[in-house]
Amino acid sequence: MDQYIKRLITLLVFFICISFIPWQALHAQVMNAVADSTDQKVVVIKNDGSRFIGTIIARNEREILIETETLGRIYIPLHEIREIRSMRVGENAGYSVFSTRYFLTTNGLSVSKGDKYALLSYYGPEAHFGVANDFTLGAMTTWAGVPLIGSAKYSFHFDENVHMSLGVLAGTLSWINIRAAGIMGYGAFTVGNYDNNFTISAGYAGVTYEGDGGNAPLMSLACLFKLGKNVHFVGDSFIYLGESPFTIIVPGLRFDRPARRSSIQAGLGGIIIEGEGIPVPIPIFSWFYEL
Repeated sequence: MDQYIKRLITLLVFFICISFIPWQALHAQVMNAVADSTDQKVVVIKNDGSRFIGTIIARNEREILIETETLGRIYIPLHEIREIRSMRVGENAGYSVFSTRYFLTTNGLSVSKGDKYALLSYYGPEAHFGVANDFTLGAMTTWAGVPLIGSAKYSFHFDENVHMSLGVLAGTLSWINIRAAGIMGYGAFTVGNYDNNFTISAGYAGVTYEGDGGNAPLMSLACLFKLGKNVHFVGDSFIYLGESPFTIIVPGLRFDRPARRSSIQAGLGGIIIEGEGIPVPIPIFSWFYEL
């Protein structure tokens, strides 16, 4: 068990390191290949992170003309464009890297290649990177640096509104005890899109500490629903099914700030331990930022 965990952590660290390779050099090839087509929907991503979905009407050495569904025809200078790619299954004008997350858990939706984001909360930071379409790597910890956890997730899309992901989390107590480690594999099934979705996920976690250890199944129910132009309702849960089972339930709101490429999320968490709820809600705040 210890040997397996060490190998998996080494592999995760390797993938996280290669996610910093400058993939931007490859974008030019993709942009040239896709932009030559004028009969398919594409996603145009500018250097500032803003994106436009539509059909390219014309292109020259200085700019492109794209027909969008919401803003009509728009000219965009080529030097302002970071990437042009084909529109992927399940992607729409509401695409956001933040829509792949709730308060505590993730879902079957994916982050596009080259997209990345950070999440800051009062207990610690985390960052996630789209190293390839449908494949995301990340790292998370607390402000004390304990524990230190790596993550990997791969998403599958059956159609525009049915998605699934398989992932793994692995980490250690870092500077306190590097040999104390844990690992969790999980799967998430999502119905919906980046604006409105519902997810059921389940996994199995194991930990080892100085020759001792334990394991237990986990599950979660979560949802995201659009309430207004830049407001979403977010519901999340974390259900521990081992000895002394408990459930964490977090409803709240997410306020998107597209111009600043960020979102603010606030909710109230409740805990149910062996069937009895704690009457005092726990405030939970987090800040998403697109890197």
